[in-house]
Amino acid sequence: MTTKILKDWESSRIASEKFSTYTTAFVTLRSSFAVKRHHGRLKVRTSEEEKVKKEKERQEKLKVFKHAMHVIQNKRKKCELDTEQLDVTGQVLTKNPDIYTLWNIRREILNVFRHNLPVMEMTKMYDAELSLTEYCLKINPKSYCAWHQREWVLMTRSDPDWQKELALCNTYLKLDERNFHTWDYRRFVVSQCKPDLQEEFNYTTEKLHDNFSNYSAWHYRSKMLLQLFPDKEGGRPIQDSHYKRELKMVLSAAFTDPDDTSAWFYQRWLLGAVKNITQIVVCTVTSSKVSIAINNSVSISYIKEKIKLIINNCEVIGEWKSCLGNEYDDLWVLNHDQSITNHLDIKVEHILGDTEIKVMSLSELKPGFYVGRNKISFQNNYSSTVLDELKEQLDACRQLLELEPDNKWTLLTTAFFLHCVDAKAYHKEIIDIISTLINIDEQRAGYYNDLKSKWCIEDNIQENYANLTLDYKVESKKLSSLPHLQYYSFCEAVDLSNQNLTSRVLPGLIKLQHCKKLNMSNNKLTSLQGFPYLTLEELDITDNPLIENHVEQLRKKLENTKIIF
Repeated sequence: MTTKILKDWESSRIASEKFSTYTTAFVTLRSSFAVKRHHGRLKVRTSEEEKVKKEKERQEKLKVFKHAMHVIQNKRKKCELDTEQLDVTGQVLTKNPDIYTLWNIRREILNVFRHNLPVMEMTKMYDAELSLTEYCLKINPKSYCAWHQREWVLMTRSDPDWQKELALCNTYLKLDERNFHTWDYRRFVVSQCKPDLQEEFNYTTEKLHDNFSNYSAWHYRSKMLLQLFPDKEGGRPIQDSHYKRELKMVLSAAFTDPDDTSAWFYQRWLLGAVKNITQIVVCTVTSSKVSIAINNSVSISYIKEKIKLIINNCEVIGEWKSCLGNEYDDLWVLNHDQSITNHLDIKVEHILGDTEIKVMSLSELKPGFYVGRNKISFQNNYSSTVLDELKEQLDACRQLLELEPDNKWTLLTTAFFLHCVDAKAYHKEIIDIISTLINIDEQRAGYYNDLKSKWCIEDNIQENYANLTLDYKVESKKLSSLPHLQYYSFCEAVDLSNQNLTSRVLPGLIKLQHCKKLNMSNNKLTSLQGFPYLTLEELDITDNPLIENHVEQLRKKLENTKIIF
């Protein structure tokens, strides 16, 4: 079998040389205009003649391509996984490396050969395949197929040279330091050869100093930063000294080119790189259901393992379900058959660690209706060292705004700095900045409005949670979205009137699990499609640009609900 494959390989190699000569003759483009001599002068071909010439060349290339693909398809139908197929597919791929079907065929052939050829012969074939991918990458350095084929070869062969691959990445990143395909491949190589992470980190520094506008380098850097400099003692993701160093570096990049977005986005990631402890924010127990709202989305396994509902010292057993029907959710509902009467002792145990358990006691707000709530804070917890650095950079942003008052990135970063330093104290200034951004950057007005809604609700929630009531009224903030709605899952009366809410918020209303009266009047609802099934007694949707047909359909869905239209 081996001898036959080698003979086939040699004969197909000769045939492929002829095929290559034939292909080259038809596909090579001439580097200059063809000319004729007329009475000793050069005659330049007219544009019409050039058009005809190019069309002729295109047809000739198409003819060669069709012939090659016909050969490949016929051999595929006959299951001829041989060296001739390998050579013909290779010839086509050198002209167009992005035909993924041909790479699949080559993998099939190589898989057959590796069970029949000696190791040395397979090594040569793997080397040839790597050479082919390298040639294809010179044609198109952003070819997904060629990079993937290279990964496959290295993971399939027994003797990959990872250092050579790392050097290849260096070469390609010298040609284009922002090619994310090469950065992605570099992460793959690094995951296999495990080089010194500090050296890799230094490499990103070098590349960023060459060109700050490098999203891939910033992203790669963020992954290593958490591994190299974790804050094991303080509980924060990054050590304070390195956190400060990164903030200074990114500020330098942002000031070098305030209009470049890559540094600003990395800075945004840094500001959010704080430890976020998962906690229960509210638990509601009624005769029909139990709902538990959490500040982060968690899985069903987390709920089953970490959270216990205890009534009169007995754990309640039931089926937990995601409110939104997702694998991860921030509101979970427990269906149970427990009898909920008056004057029960109800508490929730949240297992935070091996020895730490946080207990929440529920209060009976009315007969058979129990609610327990935690203290809430949306303020990021930075160390005093980092906080001082944030204040310095806030001052630097203010100075830059004096020079460029309408720079949207500096404005937005100033708002984020203010929010990180003290969201409550600077709330009015933050909202004023966002309002300015809405006016000067209309294309991103939706994002700014949603950000404004999020920060307004966060500012409002803490005050509302201080008052133990089952009613929730949003002050007129002209909200465009409804983040953190799980925090109000216990409320029986929810007033969302006089906002800028559109129909896209409707599916999220499912989080109002215990709502009886819902007021959404004077908003921008144009459709009621996606309105969830809630056990409402009253729904007010007056002063919305709705058509009556939508209301009638909702009436059929919510038969026991009084709909005011």
